[in-house]
Amino acid sequence: MKISAIVMASGLSERMGTNKLLMDLKGKQLYQWTFDLLEEVAFDEVIIVSSYEEILEDAKNRGFKAIFNDNNQVGKSASIKLGVDAVDGENAMMFFVADQPLLTADTVNKLIDAYEKNPIITYPRTDKRRGAPVIFPNSYREGLLGLKYDEGGMKLVGGEDKNEVYIEDVSELWDVDTYNNLEEIREKYE
Repeated sequence: MKISAIVMASGLSERMGTNKLLMDLKGKQLYQWTFDLLEEVAFDEVIIVSSYEEILEDAKNRGFKAIFNDNNQVGKSASIKLGVDAVDGENAMMFFVADQPLLTADTVNKLIDAYEKNPIITYPRTDKRRGAPVIFPNSYREGLLGLKYDEGGMKLVGGEDKNEVYIEDVSELWDVDTYNNLEEIREKYE
């Protein structure tokens, strides 16, 4: 079963006031944690959608497909559509955010295993929340292409059957939206 990884790295970082993806976390830029993780997992292809040349250049150097998003002010639907359009053939699509540095390859592989056993929408969850990355079968392609503005793929989940893969450590689902989030993650690494 083939799965394309799609990384959405086009956000405006409005709550941070600066491009959070380029901020330092333990000697690496924040987005590089996700890129390094993707190199550990056997994806059919990795697609990076970004509005930032530095990130796209790094993607190309790693052999990833680099897609420029010149429409990031629209919201996350613009990145989703560009990613879906770049997917090879009938591949399933696993959507990642680029600001989730504590996510592990072990969790990603658990999600892929669950999807391969039962190919329906698949995502991680803890007792209190669900999170990313999320795998969508290719049959959701049209629905994903129909999203608008800041709508994300979870809008399509609703009452659909889904695999919820339980993970122990909620910090794997943490993303960085504020300086406080970044400090929490730095403390977790200490």
